[in-house]
Amino acid sequence: MAGSNRKFLESVQAALTETEQGKLVADRAQGSLSGLSGAKTVDALQRLARLFEGDATACYLEIGVYRGLTLVMAALAAPGLPCFGIDNFATLDPKGENKKIANERIRKFKVDNATLIDSDFEAALAGIDVPLLGRKIGVYFVDGPHDYRSQMVCLLAVKRHLHDNAVIVVDDANYPDVRHANRDFLVAHPDFKLLFEAYSPAHPTNMTAVERRRWEQDWLNGVNLLVRDPENLLADMLPPVDADRTLYFNEWLVHRLRRAELAPEAVLLADAIVTGDKATEKTAREKLLARHDGLAGATDQRFADRNTYSTGLPDARFNVLRGS
Repeated sequence: MAGSNRKFLESVQAALTETEQGKLVADRAQGSLSGLSGAKTVDALQRLARLFEGDATACYLEIGVYRGLTLVMAALAAPGLPCFGIDNFATLDPKGENKKIANERIRKFKVDNATLIDSDFEAALAGIDVPLLGRKIGVYFVDGPHDYRSQMVCLLAVKRHLHDNAVIVVDDANYPDVRHANRDFLVAHPDFKLLFEAYSPAHPTNMTAVERRRWEQDWLNGVNLLVRDPENLLADMLPPVDADRTLYFNEWLVHRLRRAELAPEAVLLADAIVTGDKATEKTAREKLLARHDGLAGATDQRFADRNTYSTGLPDARFNVLRGS
């Protein structure tokens, strides 16, 4: 309907303006809800979820539940909106407690509209038709793996499931990989626009205690907010990225090497060596060797370089025309 998209985009802008002004819908501290998202991120998700609560065809979906903060808060803000959270709890969970905590919070706050999907995000998105039951995703919160490919998969895999007025909130946009993926998605899909972006000066891990407290009340580690804009009402705006793509080229250089899986440990060792930190060098070397041993020789049969992993692929094959 002509004008309907403009009205919706204005409502999204109004919601974000209220968030930016610090008028929080709810104080998560009152319920002792901890998490890794900034207060403004949580508030924005609540306000956006409310925009879809009266739409029986819509739902909320997030990638990366952690301990349930954003899932529970969104479900509380819009009790009539089905809210789904996808996480296999494989990272940031050294004690294996996060799934239990998330489920306990869902029960504690009696958010019957919240559903936890315990799965790898790619597998879950491949079969997302089943839990959605024909609903379209109105608010999509992406807070999963922050590498370029994962971020791009999160955007591409749900595109056909998005509501006509879909709002995509991408967390941790401070990371260049995330911004690059968002930018490339926007360039390839001009019916989507960047409506809002906000960044902080560093990852919370690298902030002082005072800085962290300040940014925990903000967007914490950056956010990009994308909207569907088929009428081209918004001006073109893209997340800022560095023109030097060396880091991304290096991914190919690393992936083809025999010991590619050891890259994180190898870089930590290299850093200790070049900085002359002997104590850290010793620890890093031990971690590198332990990681190698943990691979149980899986890398030993590869070539030193130029591994293509193409053994066993078909020499050539055609697709088949249906109905032939």
